[in-house]
Amino acid sequence: MDIQKYLEHIQSEKREVSSSYLSHLQKQHVLNVHFENLDILARKPLSLHEEDLYQKIVHAKKGGVCYELNGIFYFLLKELGFDPYLMAGTVYVREGIWALENAHLFIIAPIDNKEYLVDVGMGGNSPRIPVPLNGEEVVDSDGLYRVNKDETTSFYYLQKKTDDDWEMLYRFEQPSHKWNLENIHPICVLTETAPESMFNKVYFLSRVTENGRITLLGDTLIIVDGKEKTKEKLEKHEIKETVRRYFQIQV
Repeated sequence: MDIQKYLEHIQSEKREVSSSYLSHLQKQHVLNVHFENLDILARKPLSLHEEDLYQKIVHAKKGGVCYELNGIFYFLLKELGFDPYLMAGTVYVREGIWALENAHLFIIAPIDNKEYLVDVGMGGNSPRIPVPLNGEEVVDSDGLYRVNKDETTSFYYLQKKTDDDWEMLYRFEQPSHKWNLENIHPICVLTETAPESMFNKVYFLSRVTENGRITLLGDTLIIVDGKEKTKEKLEKHEIKETVRRYFQIQV
């Protein structure tokens, strides 16, 4: 993996290891590498090998899903001198309903005597900067975030502040073993192939912008720009052009 080309791809450069550099890298990554499930829809098996991830995301300038995006970002952080490790969590769907257990891959990065949740592969309302595991609230241009530990269970919850309360994004617990791209791969395959997986049925692309994000979910285009949010229902013949226009990907 060519680290210099990777950094150029996300419009960054090599610096000394620090929490501010970690925050910079995460923001640059989500601004320049999009979440997308096009290979899954094309029934092309995903590879989580480092060189394959590099060729797809840096060389071919494509996006990917959480296993790919957080996988390659994990390799980058290690090369730059950070000491990250991979974690798996369960995405919140709605009241009482959770997605497939431990089907979301993200990163924990210890630095300056703190551990931070780092996620460049959520494709939804996830933060674009690191969030401390100690409950400290952080704010970015997309909102206010925290990791809340449930003292009655072993679960940690990544949450985003809404007008009335804290919205649940996903939960996780400190495992007895460390996750890696090998032991997460069977769950990745389930995400690609399981009948209950949404990723093999509809378009799901999400692009972070400076003031919001652009998301294509099925046939609905959602654009968030600051406090403004628009939704547009697309005709079938409009979808491919929308992918090309907003995500610079030919399908």
